[in-house]
Amino acid sequence: MMQAAMMQAAMMQAAMMVGRPPVTPQSPATKSSGDIERKSALPPLTASRSTLDGHDEGVIIIGARRLVLPAVLMIVMAVTACTSGAGAATGDTAVASGGTSDTSVPLGSASSGTTTAAHVPEAPTDSPTPVSRVFAERVVQLAPGSVDEASGIVASRQNPGAYFLVDDGLDSVTAVGADGTVIATIGVDGMSEQNAEAISGGGCGSPPPDGSTATNCLYVGGIGDNSSRRRDISVFRLAEPELTAPPTEPVPADEWLYSYPEGAQDAEGMMIDADGSVVIVTKPDRGSPTRIYRGAPGGGELTLVREFTPPSPAIPMRTVLTGNVVVDVSSEPGRVLLLTYDELQEYTAPDPGVDITSFPDWPHHRLPMPSLPQPEGITGELDGCGYVVASEAGPGGDNGSLAFVSCG
Repeated sequence: MMQAAMMQAAMMQAAMMVGRPPVTPQSPATKSSGDIERKSALPPLTASRSTLDGHDEGVIIIGARRLVLPAVLMIVMAVTACTSGAGAATGDTAVASGGTSDTSVPLGSASSGTTTAAHVPEAPTDSPTPVSRVFAERVVQLAPGSVDEASGIVASRQNPGAYFLVDDGLDSVTAVGADGTVIATIGVDGMSEQNAEAISGGGCGSPPPDGSTATNCLYVGGIGDNSSRRRDISVFRLAEPELTAPPTEPVPADEWLYSYPEGAQDAEGMMIDADGSVVIVTKPDRGSPTRIYRGAPGGGELTLVREFTPPSPAIPMRTVLTGNVVVDVSSEPGRVLLLTYDELQEYTAPDPGVDITSFPDWPHHRLPMPSLPQPEGITGELDGCGYVVASEAGPGGDNGSLAFVSCG
C-alpha cells in the first residue's frame, strides 16, 4: 500500500508539472465511461536520447506537451523504490569504501542492477581488488556564463591546482582554479564553438604548433555528433598554456581531421595514449555497442579496436532515458576513469605498458558518484587517487559546477 501511494503521489506531481490533471487509479467496479475515455485519449509517450544532449535538453515530449526532466526523474525514482524496496540517502559528503569493488556504491545511493545489451558481454566486476579508501566530496559553482555547458575537463600538468574546461557552446578553453574561479579564457585558432565535447592532456610528441619547446599539450576533441552526420571529426592540439601569464590572444593549434570507417558516430570520450595517438570512445544509440577507435597522430581514418558494454549503474536514473552511454573517459598512468550519466568506474592497469584500449578487460570497481545536475566530464587528480567531475547547469540551472573528490 505504501509503495502504491508513493507511485501515485509521484505521478500526480509529475502531471501537475506539465499542466495535465492527474488520473487517479480506480478499481474496475468504480470506473466510469468518462474515466475510460479520458485515459484512452492520452497521447503516447515518445522520448529520445537527445533529451539530454540535444537542443531540447532536459525535455521529453508527451504528445504535444513538454515534460521537464525532473518530473520524469520523480517517476523513475518512485519506480525504483517500489521495485527494489529500498530508498537512497542523500547529502553525504564523505564515504568509507571497503571490501571488494562489487560492494562499493556511489555517494548517497543504494545498490540495484539493470540489464545490458546481450550481444556485447559486460566485463566482469573486479572482485579480487579491495577498495579501502575514504572519499571526501567538495562541490564548487562556476560563475554563470563562464562554462555553463561544461563537456570536458582535464587537470593541468604544469599548473598544479588548475583545470582546463571545454564548453560545447564555446570556441575557447577555460582555465579555472580549485575554487572554481576563472583564471583565463583562452581562444584556440580554428576551433569551432560547436561539438567540443572532450579535452585531454598528454605529451606533445612532435613540436607544438606555437614553435615552443613545450612537452605538455592539450587536445580538444570536436567529436560530438548527436545526429551522426559529420564526415570528419576534429582534434585540436595546442601547447598547454602557462597560467602565471595567460595568453590574451588565440593560441596556435594543429587541427587533426579523422573519419570513421563505418560512417559517422557520436562520441564524447577521448584519451591520448603515450605514443600521441587519439583514442575515442563512442556514445551510441540505445541498444548499440560502445566502440573504441584509435587514430594516429596528425589525423586520418580511425581504426575500430573493439566493442564493449559499460558496467550497469547501481541505480539507473538518467540512463533510463538515455541508455547506458559513456559521456567521458580519462586516463592517467595505471588507471582509466569511465563516466556515464549515473556512474563512475575506475579501471586499474594489470601491468605497466598495457594497451590503453584494453581497459574494459582490466580489473575495475565503482567509485563514489557526486550528486550533480548533469555530469559530463571527468579527470583524475595528479595524485593518482582523487578525481574531479564537471557538470552542465542542467535543466533550469544557471551555471556549471565541479565536484572535487579526494581520497586517502
